Amino acid sequence: MLVLMHRCIGLTTALFLTLAGLTGSVIAFNRELDALLNPAFYAATASGPMLSPEALAAKVEARDPLLSVWSISLEPMAGGAVEVRAMAREGKPSADWFSLDPVSGEILGTRVWGACCLSRAHLIPFLYNFHHSLSLPGALGVLVMGIVALFWLLDSFIGAALTFPLGRPFFRKWRTAFTIKGGSAFRLNLDWHRAAGLWLFAVLMVLAVSSIAMNLRTQVFEPVVQLFSPLTPTPFAAPLPPQPLPRSLSYDVVLARAQVEAHARGWHLPPTYLFYSPAFGLFGVRFGSGEDMMTSPWLYLDGRTAAPMGEVIPGAGTAGDTFLQLQFPIHSGRLAGLPGRILIAVMGLVVAGLSITGVAIWWMKRAARRKRRSGQVRTPSGGAGA
Repeated sequence: MLVLMHRCIGLTTALFLTLAGLTGSVIAFNRELDALLNPAFYAATASGPMLSPEALAAKVEARDPLLSVWSISLEPMAGGAVEVRAMAREGKPSADWFSLDPVSGEILGTRVWGACCLSRAHLIPFLYNFHHSLSLPGALGVLVMGIVALFWLLDSFIGAALTFPLGRPFFRKWRTAFTIKGGSAFRLNLDWHRAAGLWLFAVLMVLAVSSIAMNLRTQVFEPVVQLFSPLTPTPFAAPLPPQPLPRSLSYDVVLARAQVEAHARGWHLPPTYLFYSPAFGLFGVRFGSGEDMMTSPWLYLDGRTAAPMGEVIPGAGTAGDTFLQLQFPIHSGRLAGLPGRILIAVMGLVVAGLSITGVAIWWMKRAARRKRRSGQVRTPSGGAGA
């Protein structure tokens, strides 16, 4: 039964995991690769003080009156440009991502984030979006990839169980499953598939769990975590307003209020990101670098009054809160800086390799069974890819 389950789940998820692994390897360095492909987007040259958030938003909204800016990065990217995101008040925008010179407000680059496909301007955002949701509309792709992650987690345990020896001594016999002996194409694929899955089992489990956290957070991840530790409610847990609330406050007013509140809380970090969510009627301000997510607190303010509505401080709160906060930094590799991102890039290739070798093992065994039925050869034996 385990062999049958492993075969069915593996074949069903192989294509999804191959694509997720390959795209994940690329987007581990998405900002650096995008800067190589589109250097003009990142080349801010003006000197002087940075424009205020409201002034930056006005530069974008003046370009298209149907646009409403919903997020502004106050932390310059490589090259000194800042990122501004917008949404259309109606219809589809001609662009929703903007790179601006923070001093002059000059728009250095525009694009529709996640739009297909292979142009220099759209390649990296497309791969980023495809990795997360297969570029399917709405929440469909997110749900599909979340379900794939659930099956991946289950199938990894099944695959590990299939490597257990039937005889004793257990550990001496099991040790051979960790080695690559090579030989025929079938043997090489089987050994690589089995050994890589065993040696990297813990890392693969962490990636599968973090995938579930990001794609099925409210449906699966949070309910499971709350079985072991309570989660502190955030402002986003409150009931949604009946209708989206258009932004009525200046970003400058909100930022000034946020800085006062941050100082009162003893946060001696610069504000680096600012957003407004019409669906929730909330502003959010991050203090500290986005590269160091576990030391950057967030403050949330009411969209109509700028009154503080809550905060999220990484590492504070319950064990469940911290475990939840760790998932994206782990999945992206940013928790460990450059070495972490290199590891994630390598693991993306490993995930793709495990899927491809699993399918190759099944195909070769299938072909061998057909030949055996015709009396030509014996079926290759053993292995988790049976």
